[in-house]
Amino acid sequence: MQRKISVLVEVDLDGRYVRVDVTGAVTAVNQQGLHPVLRRARTMLPAATVRLDLSCVRDLDPHALDLLREAVEQDPGLGDAVEILAPERIPSGAAATALDARRRLRHGILQRRAGELPVPLPQPALSAAS
Repeated sequence: MQRKISVLVEVDLDGRYVRVDVTGAVTAVNQQGLHPVLRRARTMLPAATVRLDLSCVRDLDPHALDLLREAVEQDPGLGDAVEILAPERIPSGAAATALDARRRLRHGILQRRAGELPVPLPQPALSAAS
């Protein structure tokens, strides 16, 4: 089974914040894919605060979280402008069931939002003969 992440970027219309919602499984390998997303968000809105929300991640590797925090701290373009929202601990029992239901609900909302995003129409390709 592959452990993938899904990312949805929400940008405030006033340009005050960018929220990066992550679902799926964050590992030491795939957390590297979040670095360019965070840099791109900072490039789009340099004055905005970027919030990386990992609270709905199904499986969060603690080492991956440490690597991600270290990369943000060491990157001069990110530094203090990125907030990482992560669960403090993995709950057990009834709390885990409730959290799992919340994650499924949030995942459904993220999927619907992503489905509502406008898809650009494909441009006709120009051939060299024309």
